[in-house]
Amino acid sequence: MATQTIKTVQKKPLSAEEKRRAGLRKKYVMYGLGAGVLLGGGYLLYNYLQDRAALNRSTQTPVIPPKEETNIIIQQNSSSFPLKRGSRGNLISMLQNALLAFGGEAANTIRSTSIRSGKTDGIFGPGTERALRAAGYTAIVSENDFSRLLSIGKAKADSGLVANQSNQVIAAELIKAANSRNLFATIAGLQKLQDVNQYIAVSNFFKGIRINGIRVTSLVNALLSVAFKSNESGKVKIRAEFRRIGLKQNSKGVWYIPGLGAIATWQDWKDYREDRQLFNIAIARRPTMLKAMNGDSIIPALNPNTVIGFVTGDHRGVTQILTQSGETVYAPSQNLKLI
Repeated sequence: MATQTIKTVQKKPLSAEEKRRAGLRKKYVMYGLGAGVLLGGGYLLYNYLQDRAALNRSTQTPVIPPKEETNIIIQQNSSSFPLKRGSRGNLISMLQNALLAFGGEAANTIRSTSIRSGKTDGIFGPGTERALRAAGYTAIVSENDFSRLLSIGKAKADSGLVANQSNQVIAAELIKAANSRNLFATIAGLQKLQDVNQYIAVSNFFKGIRINGIRVTSLVNALLSVAFKSNESGKVKIRAEFRRIGLKQNSKGVWYIPGLGAIATWQDWKDYREDRQLFNIAIARRPTMLKAMNGDSIIPALNPNTVIGFVTGDHRGVTQILTQSGETVYAPSQNLKLI
């Protein structure tokens, strides 16, 4: 069997110079790899950050809201429930507007403390606290109370609009009656006024208008000082209605509003009844022939429901009447109805 001989080749030892060069080559290779890793990683990181920024830009709306809208948002967020002293913003303005619509002392308090440049100021201060208490609420407003107040305020505002329209119609009737010096239409208009509140509302329509060419300041001024200035019997009837409504006269005869409400005392009611019954108005119930003071008949006969004038006397079935023209006439009492 043949025997194979394995020869071992021994490497020649490296010289010092060759070792130095080999070390330098290894070092350069490591530097190159490190630089490659560093540059490659930096490039990847850069791309990652760029992609992420692009993604963020695609999901955001690059719209900057106006300064006013930003303020509104901040204020509304600061007015979280419960609303209390120190709160500000839209919710407080809504609350104050609801208190204005609530009316009465609550509305008066808001008007005197929380209105700036014709608008509610949106600041929950001591005035808003007092208005809430006047409306029957506590000074700390829960979300339920807030919703309830807004509902009540809206209902009262709607009711107030209807009432204002009604008062405007009454005012128009009274203005027309005053300009034509129609006492009977004037009395009918005044009888639609229930109390001082309604008198004030209707009287406001008289401020600055002209009655028979004269500028007036109020309903009292328009009727007693202008339209019926020379009609003493007519003024008696008008004054009776003003007393029923709740107005009063001072010792100098100047009319004033003592408070809200209508006739409050028995004496007021007695005075009203006496004035109201004085100078009753006579209206023909059926065709009626009037007679003058000399006994002559006045032709033609009056139709039913014709207003004749004020009753100034009655004797044995004959009623004496003062007409609007100032003439005294007579009519059968059974043909008349009195108001």
